[in-house]
Amino acid sequence: MKSKLVTIAILLIIPFFLTACSLADLPLIGKGSKSKPVTITMWGLWENPEVMNTLISKYKETHPNVTINYDDRSVVKLEDYKETVYTRAGQGDAPDIVVVHNSWIKGLKDTLAPASKEVFSPQTYSQRFYGAATTSAVLDDKTYALPLSYDGLVLVYNKKHFEEIDQRDSPTAWEEFRRLAIALTIRGEGSKIVRAGAALGTGNNVDFFGDILGLMFAQAKVNIPEDLDSKPAQDAVTFYRNFAVEDHVWDESMPEASTAFVSERVSMIFVPTWNLLDILAARPDLSLGVAPVPQAIPNEPVSWASFWMTAVPSGSKNKDAAWDFIKFLSENDQQLQLFSEASKNRVYGAAYSAKDLKAQLDGNQYLKPLVSQAEFASSGRIASRSGNKSALEALKDVFTQLEMAGNSKKIDALMAEAKEKITNTK
Repeated sequence: MKSKLVTIAILLIIPFFLTACSLADLPLIGKGSKSKPVTITMWGLWENPEVMNTLISKYKETHPNVTINYDDRSVVKLEDYKETVYTRAGQGDAPDIVVVHNSWIKGLKDTLAPASKEVFSPQTYSQRFYGAATTSAVLDDKTYALPLSYDGLVLVYNKKHFEEIDQRDSPTAWEEFRRLAIALTIRGEGSKIVRAGAALGTGNNVDFFGDILGLMFAQAKVNIPEDLDSKPAQDAVTFYRNFAVEDHVWDESMPEASTAFVSERVSMIFVPTWNLLDILAARPDLSLGVAPVPQAIPNEPVSWASFWMTAVPSGSKNKDAAWDFIKFLSENDQQLQLFSEASKNRVYGAAYSAKDLKAQLDGNQYLKPLVSQAEFASSGRIASRSGNKSALEALKDVFTQLEMAGNSKKIDALMAEAKEKITNTK
C-alpha cells in the first residue's frame, strides 16, 4: 500500500518537472482561484470603506491571490464622477469595477463589459432581482451590471400632524393624498403658509421633484424621454404643479422639503430611504410614518426606483476577476452581511436587491414599505441625486418658464423642448 502511494505521488510530480512548472503555478483551492496575482481597483460610492473591507477580507479567504483596492469616491460631485466614468470606462486605464446609477447603463453600454452567461444569465437575473434592475441592466440579452441594494420613493409623514385631523392611515390614492394635503395645511396672516400639507408643486425646493414627476409619468404610462411631449405627460406636470398653484399646500417660500419636514413645517414628503436616514439622524425624536407611494390606478400599481449598481468597464484588464467579485458581493450571504455591518453605524442598511430577501425586511418599519412596492417599480433618467443634472435642469426649466409672469409659451411647447434636451443628454 505504501509503495502505491509513493508511485501516485511521483506520477503527480513528474508533469511539473516536464513542463518547468513550480508549486506556485498550481491552482489554489477555493472557488476557481488561480495563483497568478490579480489586483482589482473598485470605484465605490456611499458605502463606508470599513464596511466594504469586511467583505473584501471575506472574499480573500477563498481568493488569496486577489487584491482589491476600494477607492471611495463619495466626496466627488456626482456630475463629475459620472463624466469621469463615461470618459474612462472604455480606456485602457479604466478601473476594474465602477458603481453606477441604474439610469446610466444604457448610455454606458458600449463601454461596459457584460457578464458571461456562466456568471449571470439574463434568465437567472430576472428571477433574482426586481424588474427595475432587469430593465436597466439586461440589454440585448446581456447582463451589464448587478445591484447590491435597492432604493426608491416612499411617502414619509408626520404622525402627530395626522392625529391633529384624526387621520389614522396613510393615503393610498392621489386624490386622497390631495385632500389630506389641503386639510393638513395651516395658513397665517395674508394666507401665508405656516405649515404645508405636502411638499409638491415646485421645482426648486423639492429636492426629489424629478423622482416624483417620474413616478407620475410612469403611472400615466409616459416613457421618458420619448413621450414627454404627450398629453398624458403634460397632464402629469399640471397635476403636480397644482399642489402649489391651485391648492396652495406648498410654495417657493418654504425651505427645501426635507429641511421643512425636520422642522415640522410640512406634513408629508416623498424621499428615498437613504434620505430618510438623514431625517432620522437630525430628528430621532420625530414621530413619523413611512408608507408606499399613492397610486393613480389601484389595480395597476406603479412605484419609482432609483438605485446604484456595480459594473465592469470594457477597459478593465481583469474583467473575469472583477465579475467574479461582483457576483460574490451580490450573493445573499454578502447582502445580509453588508446590511448588518452598515446597521452598526446607522439606523438601517440599504434594502436588499435580491427578491428572495424581501421577507427579511418585514419587521423594518422604514424599509418594508419600500420593498412592498419594488416588484412594480419604474425608473428613469430624471431621478434626483443620480448625476443626471442636465436632464433634471431641463425639467426644472419647464417650471421656471411656466411661473414667469407674462410667459407666452404653453406647456406643450415647453415639454417638447424638455424632451429634446433630455434626449440629447447622456
